[in-house]
Amino acid sequence: MEQNQILFYIMAIGCTLCVMFGIYKKPAYLLILAVRGVFCSALVYGIHIFCAKNGFQAPVDLNFLSIGTGALLGLPGIIVLYTAGILIT
Repeated sequence: MEQNQILFYIMAIGCTLCVMFGIYKKPAYLLILAVRGVFCSALVYGIHIFCAKNGFQAPVDLNFLSIGTGALLGLPGIIVLYTAGILIT
């Protein structure tokens, strides 16, 4: 494994533990995550359909990473995904 992969796994495990601890301390947080995930999924899907109807490709597809980012970070996370997608391509 490379150093970048090790750092990624350490950060992913740390973030997962923080989210799990938040759910353990306040179980209603799970409902908040689910609602935010559904809202952001609908938003990404709507943007994807809008882009397809206008003849260009959307920079972000609907997958588990985009749903997870939307669930954890909300609308600012979706904005960052689209900004990164536009800047990278």
